[in-house]
Formats: sequence, structure tokens, C-alpha cells
Amino acid sequence: MPEEFLKDQIVIAEDDPITQLLLKSTLKKWGFDPTNIEDGKEALELIKASEEPRIVLLDWLMPGMDGIDIVRRLRRERKDIPHYVIMLTSKNEKKDVIYALEAGADDFLSKPFDTEELKARIKVGLRLVGLHLQLKKAIKSAKRLADFIAHYDQTTGLPNRVLFTENIEKLVNEGRSAALMQVNIDRFKRINQAKGLEMGDLLLNYFGARLQGCFEEEEAVVARIAADEFGILIPFDDSSAYATDEIINFLYTKAQRIHARMAEPFPIDKGVTVTVSIGAAPVTCEMALEPEEFLRRVDLALRKAKAFGGNQTVIHDRKMEEEVRQRYQIEKDLAGAVAKGELRLFLQAQVDCKGRFHGAEALVRWFHPEHGLISPGLFIPVAEESGLIIQIGTWVLEEVCDLLSRRPHEDFSISVNISPMQFAREDFVEHVLSVVSDRSVSPDRIILEVTEGLLINDMTDVARKMNTLSEAGFRFSIDDFGTGYSSLSYLKSLPISEIKVDRTFIKGLPGDEDSGAIVRAIFLMAQTLGLKVVAEGVETTDQAEFLNKSGKVIHQGFLFSKPAPADEVIEYWLGRIP
Repeated sequence: MPEEFLKDQIVIAEDDPITQLLLKSTLKKWGFDPTNIEDGKEALELIKASEEPRIVLLDWLMPGMDGIDIVRRLRRERKDIPHYVIMLTSKNEKKDVIYALEAGADDFLSKPFDTEELKARIKVGLRLVGLHLQLKKAIKSAKRLADFIAHYDQTTGLPNRVLFTENIEKLVNEGRSAALMQVNIDRFKRINQAKGLEMGDLLLNYFGARLQGCFEEEEAVVARIAADEFGILIPFDDSSAYATDEIINFLYTKAQRIHARMAEPFPIDKGVTVTVSIGAAPVTCEMALEPEEFLRRVDLALRKAKAFGGNQTVIHDRKMEEEVRQRYQIEKDLAGAVAKGELRLFLQAQVDCKGRFHGAEALVRWFHPEHGLISPGLFIPVAEESGLIIQIGTWVLEEVCDLLSRRPHEDFSISVNISPMQFAREDFVEHVLSVVSDRSVSPDRIILEVTEGLLINDMTDVARKMNTLSEAGFRFSIDDFGTGYSSLSYLKSLPISEIKVDRTFIKGLPGDEDSGAIVRAIFLMAQTLGLKVVAEGVETTDQAEFLNKSGKVIHQGFLFSKPAPADEVIEYWLGRIP
């Protein structure tokens, strides 16, 4: 079981003769040559004197000095040597485990111990101790040190991206098939922020060791290729041909193993648990791609797994490639759409309970010169991700103000969606005020729609900007109400005048009792707070009747008006006013 240089690295500090004999005989059977000592003080001195890390099987209750005192002294006096201490005791309550770990133990094993459990825990210690010894040897030579820095991660001791890529290249040149995976720790940044970088690095060490343990039966290369991302390359026997489907099935099986193992608590900070996102792709000789292309594929799959909420596995496929190419082309073309005059302002009318025109919501449509009308569902997410949403949002606001300035005496308002990125700009307030001032538009004819997600940002900045614009005459509406921010305190602390009930609650009306109860509750709350209610996605007369019976409401949906070019909508609805 141990490599030659690790076989004498175990110290048994145990005074019970039966346990001592059992441990020694078991370890010898596995190939170790352990050192045995019965007195606590002697055990401390022996371990302290070692210049190389040892795996210490430490009895809690010992003559001379107990195990807790030993491990505390050891961590304080020889913290430069990372001995791996497994506390042995008949105590097995949770509080005892926590007490031992807080004292400085790395692991905990209850007596009477199970030999397989002992073996598993020693394996973890061997990896950490062995890694330290290998690193120590590498440092002795400047050449080897330079090689280590160039090819190994200095936090975990695992291969880095450079060495990992070289392994992929070698495998491709040999014409061998393989399974390639990329594993990311979900929400790792929160651990760093909450517990500090030292705790984060410790987790990365344990994580890397455990990940290696998931591939003990394979000729796998496990590497740390980015901050909290690990790569895994599992080559297959070069004497056999492997179909892509076989590799994909293998990847799913291994991914399930990783998810299960990483969900187990790590022995730090009283037990840290994490979930992981996994991207994977097959590597077959007929693909003949560059190593970085394979890495790009697994990274693309990983990003998709993260986008689905994390704690998932995604295998790369052709459809994913097509989506990336499409998004790239959309972003490229969208960058010039405003300057080329390809965007059009559309409006969707808003009417009261009697069908009378009340106002409209501004919408943007993109007419591509080659592909025609591009769905907002395709280009708006790209605009938000790329930052182009700021340019588009500015264009919409200016177009709305131009339209209103051409009808200065008409009594209607237009709602304009404001993206969080647009709102966050330092000059947002000044820009909005400048746009309406230049066009001589009264601010009270414009309703600025913001999402609930905006309100979880810097509330001081949000309140300052909203209050300034409110004092100037602008009104604010909360879009998609009920689907975002969990706290409703902002309704009374911010200058909100309107809430828009999300279409997901309207869709089930009037038959869906839960949706009906939510909608009625929203109406009651709005009435109490003096807020106007706009219902989005009204498509049937039954929905409209239910809403009218629930309270005072403004309707927006296909039942009354589909989105249409702005001037057409205005001319049609103003023409209907008696």
C-alpha cells in the first residue's frame, strides 16, 4: 500500500496493549513499519523531533499527557511540519469529534475501529504527507523547483493547466481515446469571503486529494487548472477502440461518483460541505483537435452546468457548439445595430377595466438585414451579458422621449425598462434628466420599470438615485413582481408607485387556486400601500374578469394589444378615445 519512502512514516501513540497490537499488526500487513510509543510526553517529543511529516494515530487518553494536549502543543510548537493526526478514542459523540478537530486533529476514528475505515483515513493522510515530502524533495534542486513551479499548482501540489494540457497533447499524439472532465466548486467565492483565503486553500487541498481518490483505479491525471476548477484526464487502453457513446456513459458514471463523494463533509471548520458543477467531453483520436480546443469544450459544458444552477453534470455536444456560435454572431451584429438603424421601438398598450387606453410599455425589436426579426429572447440575454444593454437602454429612452415630445398635449405615459447594469452607472440619474430636458418632456409621463433583482444591490445607491428621480417627477414600477427579491420592505422605503404582476401568476387564472390566492393578496397589499397594479400577460376574457373582480387593475396582454410599432399603437389607441 505505501510507497517505499512512506512506509516508516506512521507513529502509533497508544497505551492500550490490545489496540496497540492490533494497529501494529494491521499496518505491518499493509506494508508499513510503524513506530510505537506508549507515553504521551515521549510521543510529543518524538513527533516534534521529526523533520518530516508523519501520520500519527494518537490515543485521546494516554499516561503523561493526553492526546488533546499533545496535538495542541504540536500545532503550536511545530506548525512548520504538517503532521497528519488521526485521533483514536472510544468517544464518538458529535461534540467529541468537533472538540478533537478544533484542538488540531486532522481526522477522528472511534474505537473499536473498522480496518477498512482505518485504511481509507490513512490513505488521505498518505496523500497529504506524501505530497509534502515530494514537494520538499523538489525544492532541494533549483532545476526541479523551476519545473515544479512551471507544471504544478503551489497550493495543492497537483499538476497545473500547463502540465494538464501537455498530457492531453501527448495522448492525442498517441492516438488514444480518453474521458475529459472539469470540476468546479459551487459558490467557492463565498467560502473565501466568509472564512478567508487560508480556509479556502485548505479546502482546495482536501478537495484535490478527495478528487484523486475518486480515480484510484484509473490512470487518471487530476490537475488544478484554475482558481476553484480541477481538470481530470482519464486515458483508455490504447489497444482498444472506444466509441463516443461508451466514453459518454463512462463520464456520467464517474460524475455521479464525484457528486456523491464531494457531498460528504470535509474535516475543516466543523465540517464543510460543497456541491460541484461538472463539464465533460469525450476525447477520441478521430477528432484530432488541439488540447486547448478540448479544454474549451469541457469549459463550455461546465458553464452550462453552472447556468442551470450548479450541482449538475453537462456533457458537451454539437448543439452546444451551435448555440455558442449563434450567441457570438448575435453579439457581433448587435454591436452595430443601433448605429445602423436596425432597432425599432414597439409599444404594447395598457388599458383599464373598461378597455380604455391608459398608457403603454416600450419594447425593442431588432430587424436584422439578413435574418429578419430576431427574437428578444435571443438578443436581450446577449446584450445583458456583453454590456450592450446599456447602449440599447439609452436608445429606447431617447426614442420614447422623442415620441412623447411629438404629442405634448396627450394624457398618457410610457413605461421604460431599466436594466440593473444601466441603473448602476454612476451618471444614470444625470443622463435620464438630460434626455427628458433636451426633448422638453415632462418626467411624469415616463414610468421607469426596474426588476426586484436590482434591489439586492447597494440599497443606499439605489435609494439615492430613485429618490432623486422621483423628486424630479419620474415614477417607478417593479417589473415581474413576486418572482425575485424575498423582502418586501422596499415597497415602503423606496418611491414605488406601481407593481406589475408577473405573467406566471396570471397564466393559471382563474382555475389555479394558488395563483388566484397570490394575485388577490397582491391586490390587497397594493390597495393598502396605495400602489397601482398592472397585470402582464392577460390573454383571455376569463383572466381579465377575475382580475377586475380582484381590485383596480391595468391590463397588459394579447387580449387587448399585441406589441406593434410605436406610432401605430399610439395612433390607434388615441383614435379610440371619444
